[in-house]
Amino acid sequence: MSDSETRRVALVTGSAGGIGLGIARALGASGFAVWLADVQQDLVHQSADELKGEGIDASGIVLDVTKAADWEAAIAEVSKAHRGLDVLVNNAGISTRGTIESTDEAMWDQTLNVNLRGAWLGIKTALPLLRTRRGTIVNIGSTRATQPLPGLFPYVISKAGLLGLTRQVAVECMGEGISCNMVAPGWVDTPNERKIQARYGRPDFPTGIKNLTTPDDIGAAVVYLSSPAGRKTTGDILYIDSGLHCADDAGMVYVADHTPAYKQRIEKN
Repeated sequence: MSDSETRRVALVTGSAGGIGLGIARALGASGFAVWLADVQQDLVHQSADELKGEGIDASGIVLDVTKAADWEAAIAEVSKAHRGLDVLVNNAGISTRGTIESTDEAMWDQTLNVNLRGAWLGIKTALPLLRTRRGTIVNIGSTRATQPLPGLFPYVISKAGLLGLTRQVAVECMGEGISCNMVAPGWVDTPNERKIQARYGRPDFPTGIKNLTTPDDIGAAVVYLSSPAGRKTTGDILYIDSGLHCADDAGMVYVADHTPAYKQRIEKN
């Protein structure tokens, strides 16, 4: 067999920048051939070239995770190059703001399509390749999958659904040696998160936020779950959030149409 057929291979969605790029870099540095997949055509190829400059075996591919045809084309390209897939990371996602009443059908559909349907389509399409390597699936969720926050209605539901998907896939694939887990970040300082916070009333983000998680932190967690040591873990949620899920100070971050939670607590007291 050629080196391309025996080398460990990973595909990371939403990896043109931010958390996804951090995950791709960590996997590449640990020896994987990494496929960066993103809907941003120019940026994903630039990011792949950036990793190549760091000595990482990286390739860029255009992928809209909501489209089954895009997934089929992406997996076919990986299969042609390597005949197998060791790690699928479903990282592509959007962070929308809304309440029960302010969320309209368009926002609901968009959020669920990207954050949940996209992961399902990816897992479904990649399973034949994952079976050849007894691979692993890592879904990038959120602390909000288990700890809701007012004003994040469609986002919270999509991430809670992603946790359900993670556990169901783990159960269905357990007998095939395929693991499936969720990594749940807290607040991560990325260019996109800064734009979101500025849009919804916190232009100074991340000023005042303690113990921020970094894309490198998330990448290290994915590398662990993809390693022999992490393969006994499946159907689980790994919080990489500096304790946010059990000691919530996220009220320091503003969300749309809501008084920050820490001010609400002060006012009540």
